[in-house]
Amino acid sequence: MTKNSLFEYTDYRAFLRAHAEDRKKANPRWSYSLWAKRLGLAGTAPLTMILNGQRQAGPKLAEKMVHYFEFNARQREYFLDLVNLQKAGSDSSLSVLLMEKLKKNNPQREFKLLDSQTFEAISSWQHYAVREMTQLPDFQEDSNWISERLRVKITPREVSKAIETLERLKLLARNAQNKLRPTQAEIQTTQDVSSEAIKRFHEQTLDLAKASIREVPVSQREVGAVTLTVSSSKIQKAKDLIRKFQDEFTALIEEPSLGDSTYQLNVQFFPLTENKNEGVRK
Repeated sequence: MTKNSLFEYTDYRAFLRAHAEDRKKANPRWSYSLWAKRLGLAGTAPLTMILNGQRQAGPKLAEKMVHYFEFNARQREYFLDLVNLQKAGSDSSLSVLLMEKLKKNNPQREFKLLDSQTFEAISSWQHYAVREMTQLPDFQEDSNWISERLRVKITPREVSKAIETLERLKLLARNAQNKLRPTQAEIQTTQDVSSEAIKRFHEQTLDLAKASIREVPVSQREVGAVTLTVSSSKIQKAKDLIRKFQDEFTALIEEPSLGDSTYQLNVQFFPLTENKNEGVRK
C-alpha cells in the first residue's frame, strides 16, 4: 500500500487496517506491538481499540500516525480530516463541511463516504464466500463448521465477524425459520465502493486462483489462458463481452439451495505490452 492510496479511503480506520494487513503479508513476524513501538506507544491497547471502533484517535496519536506514514502536507490534512469526520458523529453541519473539504483535497475530486465495516466486507473474499455458503443445503450456522468447510482456512472468530458484518449491511437476513439467507440487497461497486476496496478484493481472489492450481484437482477446476493481439478500439467491446459472459454464466450455472459447493469465477483480460500512445495520454 502506497501513501498515495490514502485518497482511496473515506474511513481512516479502513486505511489503518489495510496497512496492518499489508505489513503482515509482507512480513509474518510483523505485529501490532512493533507498530505501537514505532508510534511511541506504551502498548497496543490504543491501536486495537481504534481499529475495533471502541475509541477515536486523539490529536496527539493522529499526529504520530502522520509522522509514521511520512505524509506530505496534503496527505496530512486529508488524514486528519478523516479522523475529524469520524469524531463529528451526529453533527451534520460539521460533517458536510469536512466532506466538502475532503472532496477538494482528493486528487480525483471525489468523496463517496464508505464506512470501515463496508470497506472490509467488500475488500475481503471471505464475506462473499460465507454469504454464498448459506445457500448450501447442508449449511450450518456454526463458525467452526464454516471454517472447516472452506478450502482456504479462516478462523471461527473471523467467520463470526463476517456474519455480523453481513447482517449489519443487510446482505444476510433471517427467514421465518430463523435461518440465514442472502438478501436482494447489493452494494453497487461502481458508485458506493472505493476503488481501493475493489483492488484488494481482486488481489485476494487472484491469490486464491493461483493456489488452486496446485491444491485443487484438475477435475474440479478450469484454469485457462489465451494470448492475443487486439486493437485499442475494441477494448470496450471486449469488456462488454466478458461482463455479458459472467452474467449469462451465473444465470445458467448457479443453483441456490441445490448446489453442493461454493465456487469462485475469475476472468482476467489485461495488456502484456505498453500501448505506444499510452505515454502521450498520460
